[in-house]
Amino acid sequence: MASSKRSFGPHILVLLLVVACVIALPNDWKPWAPKILKPDVHLGLDLAGGTQLDFRISEDELVRRKDVLNQEIEAMKAADAAGEAILLKQNELFSVEEQHRNIVEAIRTVLERRINSLGVSEATITPSYFGDEKHLLVECPGIVDKEKCLKTVGKTIQLEFKEQFTGEETGYAEEMRARANKSFAEATKEGGSLQRVGEDLSDQLGISYFDERTLYVNDLPQGLESIASMQPGDSVRRTEGSIQSVQQNDDGTAELIEIPGIYLTEVLVPRLPTERPVSSPDEALKAVSASVAGSTVKTENAVNLATLPSYVQSVIAASEIGSLTETKADDGAPALVYIAGKTESVRKMGASHILVQYQGAERADPTVTRTKAEAQTRANELKAQLDAGTAFATLARAESDGPSKAKAGSLGTIAAGVMGTAFDNVAFSLPVGGVSNVTETPFGFHIIRADKASFEEGGTASYTALTAPQGTDVAALKGQIEENKVMTKDDAVVVRSIFFSLRPTGWKDTALNGQRFRSASVTVDPTTNIPVVQIQFDEEGGKIFQELTKRNIGKPIAIFVGGEMVSAPTVQTEIIGGTAVITGSRTYEEARTLAQDLNTGAIPAPIFLSGQTTVEATLGKTALHQSVIAAGIGLVALSVFLLAIYGTLGVIAVIALALYVVLLVTAIKLPLLLISNQYIVLTLAGIAGLILSMGMAVDANVLIFERIREELKKGKLIKTAVETGFKRAWPSIRDGNFSTLITCAILFMIGTSIIKGFSVALSIGIITSMFTAVVLSRWMCRKLAASPLGEKMSAPRS
Repeated sequence: MASSKRSFGPHILVLLLVVACVIALPNDWKPWAPKILKPDVHLGLDLAGGTQLDFRISEDELVRRKDVLNQEIEAMKAADAAGEAILLKQNELFSVEEQHRNIVEAIRTVLERRINSLGVSEATITPSYFGDEKHLLVECPGIVDKEKCLKTVGKTIQLEFKEQFTGEETGYAEEMRARANKSFAEATKEGGSLQRVGEDLSDQLGISYFDERTLYVNDLPQGLESIASMQPGDSVRRTEGSIQSVQQNDDGTAELIEIPGIYLTEVLVPRLPTERPVSSPDEALKAVSASVAGSTVKTENAVNLATLPSYVQSVIAASEIGSLTETKADDGAPALVYIAGKTESVRKMGASHILVQYQGAERADPTVTRTKAEAQTRANELKAQLDAGTAFATLARAESDGPSKAKAGSLGTIAAGVMGTAFDNVAFSLPVGGVSNVTETPFGFHIIRADKASFEEGGTASYTALTAPQGTDVAALKGQIEENKVMTKDDAVVVRSIFFSLRPTGWKDTALNGQRFRSASVTVDPTTNIPVVQIQFDEEGGKIFQELTKRNIGKPIAIFVGGEMVSAPTVQTEIIGGTAVITGSRTYEEARTLAQDLNTGAIPAPIFLSGQTTVEATLGKTALHQSVIAAGIGLVALSVFLLAIYGTLGVIAVIALALYVVLLVTAIKLPLLLISNQYIVLTLAGIAGLILSMGMAVDANVLIFERIREELKKGKLIKTAVETGFKRAWPSIRDGNFSTLITCAILFMIGTSIIKGFSVALSIGIITSMFTAVVLSRWMCRKLAASPLGEKMSAPRS
């Protein structure tokens, strides 16, 4: 039975080696093989090309939250608050502190999931520290489109719930001034940076950060007039001013408002003449006219339509406000007309009426008690009297209801639409002096007389018209204007700035954010049939959400994603269960993308791009080609050496070396330990480690064969020499390789991504080399010793 087992083992080994050989072959050579036997080699950034991004982690918000919680705890202790309330606040502080301690690993995990979503087989993310700054170096192998990589990997998805701000404006302004002063001190201290301060504050309510912004000297916001004379390298300047913003009123109208605030500004590029697109089409027409010989331009504001040239009237009648229209002037010249504004003309006429109201009619006098049927009968009787020759004015003064009774029924000049559609349809169709039949409107029953013929009144327009000489391609000019290609030169400066608004934004932070988030899914609102994103919180988040909705019944709660408000629903009732809905997605795809972003991972702290490097795929391909050639030359040189020195034993060493290469390529292609979904990412440093391990594999064979040769020189049989040689060489092989493996482990723990790649590749190469040198070479040497050739072997040459 033992003999059967011994013979079964080698067959299994040979079968595994055959499978390894198939896996190691290039995939192009084996189209017949099943997919499981065709795994790919996963190349790193330097071999496949791709993008490396350096992200700085902002800890400012976490530090601020800890400071606020500490202050609240001290205030509660000073006020002898309940111990349970203080304990809850201390637990919240402990949670934030724990989050701060684990922030690097938390963000690394999120970024790793995002890289995997790009189709990259192995996320290469390395923490790095520069002074007190925490960075993550992110490699996206194979993705040369850095914008795609940055858009997916670097977006800061933060989920926040905010309440309406109900504090006093003065308190808010004082708090914002304090934050501006603190930020100014941080930006101007030695080693400080306005960019870093701005990035850390960029997602805060009431604070706007512009990393690079071109400001034209003629249009500088209030408070920034002095920066026109600043130079790059000047100290950060603190000024007070304002910005203009459009506010939506409750009635739906828009209003331009001034928002006071504090600017922190530094100049990146000094005042220089800079080209910019002309700001409006009417100004663009004037600029074009100056460049087209023989052209003229005319601008008029609020001009009566009747006085305009007929071609302008035609354009205004057929076009909307803000349109730029290509046409021909009255003399046939090519022209462009821009409509800045217009008011439609109103159709008017002179009319009188006799009105018979009834109880319940619109604007009926409270003293009217007749029914609708009675009112209609009375109106018909009055119409009969008119037909019999009774004067209209006499009857109106005696019988009409409403204010016009005192004026003998006269309504004066009326505009279409004032009396309603039913009244207009009859009145405007009457000839002058004509009297209508009884006409019903919501106000009652009318007998209408036309006193004056209808006419148009009041139409105006504001426009700019360019006329050009015959042959001018005005279509091309129109295209330039619509594509913002008409340029002008104005002095401009490029600045970096932070604006602290001294007017409350209307929202304040709450304890509920993405840290309590668990999952997101797309559902359809049963009422509107619009896709929404349903999110689920953990147990603690559910309690916070319940308390948040409880104290905000009848008030809105704003949902912010990535610093932007996506919805502000009004709370109808206390919500129990920890489930919320984000509305605002216009399409299912938009909702699905939002849900995917949240599930991929809400980053627990803002991250900012500090640097980026792109390696083109062609450079990586060249590096890989050269590395393969170098490895091939090394293999050939080692094989020649072994054959020349050890003869027949050298043949065994060469076979073992070839099997080492096969097993090594197989190990690189397969998942780590065959049970993980992680793969080895091959880099230039990794290839260096593999080539080094190849030398160590040969070194093991050299040690073994030298021991065997010593035993043969003593006159021992080949079989005995093989066993003794392997036994005596093993301690040296073991100690040398294990000491190298320990070094690799140390390099992996403390090294950068490049060093880690080198250490992993070298470790796998060493383990593979030990297997081929100690197991496979020994098995082949035993087979050789048992063969007729082994019995005839003499000692190797000196």
